[in-house]
Amino acid sequence: MEIILLIGGVYNWLGAALLFASPPLRPTGATVLPANGQRGDYVQSKMFMAGAALTFGAMYFYLYLHPRYAMPFLAFGTFLKYWAFLASFCAWRRAGLPRAAFLQFGVANLGIAIGFTLYLVGRD
Repeated sequence: MEIILLIGGVYNWLGAALLFASPPLRPTGATVLPANGQRGDYVQSKMFMAGAALTFGAMYFYLYLHPRYAMPFLAFGTFLKYWAFLASFCAWRRAGLPRAAFLQFGVANLGIAIGFTLYLVGRD
């Protein structure tokens, strides 16, 4: 069942890579301006999310190698996965988040959260 930890780690690192790959900033001479009309606070949030995804992904890989530490650390990651689903569900239903983004981010995180929950409940 530890495979869910690898899946969670890969999913987080893939998400972080996608956030980093979408260029948040474009250089214009001596200054740096938001690309595609993105505001600075959005760019900051996006970069923070990418770093958090990398950090949690690294934690899932570590827990795969050292499953005895899964509790309590994985509980925090599980809560965050459920929160990601809830946040994207609300954004989809009330703020116009595209359905594809809801499925890719929200539903995928829900699946991983359920897998993490089953892992934690099924541990000795």
